[in-house]
Parts: sequence; structure tokens; C-alpha cells
Amino acid sequence: MEFLALFAILFATLVALTLILLAVLLRIVLPLILLLGLFVIGLSMVALYPGSIIWAYLDAKARGKPAWALALLVAISPFLVFIGWPLTLLAWVILRPEKKSDYKNIGPGSLAGTAGHA
Repeated sequence: MEFLALFAILFATLVALTLILLAVLLRIVLPLILLLGLFVIGLSMVALYPGSIIWAYLDAKARGKPAWALALLVAISPFLVFIGWPLTLLAWVILRPEKKSDYKNIGPGSLAGTAGHA
């Protein structure tokens, strides 16, 4: 019986010490985790910004639109309004025309050979 009481006291002491240690670690570690998260978010934004400029340029070029104008618009949009960069990129994704390569085989007489054939 004494062994069981001694074990219960030892277990309660270890639990209390663990909780105290956890509280101290969270006070130190939690701000470090938050700083690491902010660093990762900042780093991804640094990668996304030039990547979106390059993507907008290549996409506009593939669609036969003025690529430099769109890339410049995406590049300067963060300086115009804080949320301008994602909005201009989203506007391009919504309003962009179809790829010009979809129409390369269409021309005068391209469908004339199929007239009357089922």
C-alpha cells in the first residue's frame, strides 16, 4: 500500500513538473513558431510575386496579347493599391482570351472541304 501511495505522489509530481516545463517551453517556443510561420509566409510571397509576373507575361504572349503591358501591370499593381497585385492577376485569369493556337487552323476555306459531308 505504501508503494502505491509513493508511486501516486511520484506520478503527480512528474505530471506537475511536465506541465510547468511545458508552460515555460510554450512561452519560449510559441513565439519562435509564430516567427517561423511569418518567415515562411513572407518567403512564399517573395517567390509568388516574380513568379506571377513571369506567368502573366508568358500567358499573355501565348494568347497573342501585349505581354509586356500585362507583366508591367502585374508588377506595378502592389504599389498602386495594397491588394492590387492579386486583383489584377485574378482579373487577367477571369478576362483572358482563349489561346490563339486554338485558332491557327481556321482560315478562308478551312471548313469548305467538309461542306456537305456527314
